[in-house]
Amino acid sequence: MGSNDSTRIQTACAVLNSYSALTVEALLKPLADDFIHQVFPSSLEFPPRDRESFAAHASGVTSIFSSFAMVPHNMFEDASKNTVIVQAKMVGELHGMGKWENECVIFMKMLEDGTKVVETTEFVDSLRSKQLQEKLMAGSKGNVLKNDV
Repeated sequence: MGSNDSTRIQTACAVLNSYSALTVEALLKPLADDFIHQVFPSSLEFPPRDRESFAAHASGVTSIFSSFAMVPHNMFEDASKNTVIVQAKMVGELHGMGKWENECVIFMKMLEDGTKVVETTEFVDSLRSKQLQEKLMAGSKGNVLKNDV
């Protein structure tokens, strides 16, 4: 993204880029103190997470990847709702378990000044998510996707 991008777009890009660091600290940096994260579809049974439980969840998830990237395909800004919507591909390499990919659409609601994310609503490919859960369970990694570790 360019230097002329809005603060909201810059913050959304910071969120996407933070995933590549594979550290909880990087993931938390662009998030507001009262941050909420929700994954859909609800059939996946992922609980809503506040910032603290998102950090615990992120710790487990980052531990299973040797590399990870959120690659945006489309990004839209709704200034009236202080929200950025991203369609992205998630690409990663699991420790000792090979390549993994998924797709998502993320709604990122920002603070009024656009500098932090207060809420993400993430829609993921449920089939690919279930396949990852099964792969992790078979590899004795546990279910770090659902459990706060």
